[in-house]
Amino acid sequence: MKKRKDRPPKIKALNALCASILLCSLIYMLVDGMKMVALGIMATSVVGLVTPVVLSGEGFMDIITGLFEAVFEGIAVIFESIADFISGIFS
Repeated sequence: MKKRKDRPPKIKALNALCASILLCSLIYMLVDGMKMVALGIMATSVVGLVTPVVLSGEGFMDIITGLFEAVFEGIAVIFESIADFISGIFS
């Protein structure tokens, strides 16, 4: 298995933005139902997550694992920034 290099900050920011938009649109669709606007936003965020992964992937499984890795990395960056903000308040 190849050792992956760390992603650039721009890609991390894109992953965080797309993951947060994806989660917000999913919550909106669960609360308010299926709307075209929410589906469009969800599709746009999925495309934003998938594009860097597909361009750097070499095989099908590499693309699938990269996609899940990008989603979880985006969610982790969101929680990391929230924790950093809260710790900045108390320091």
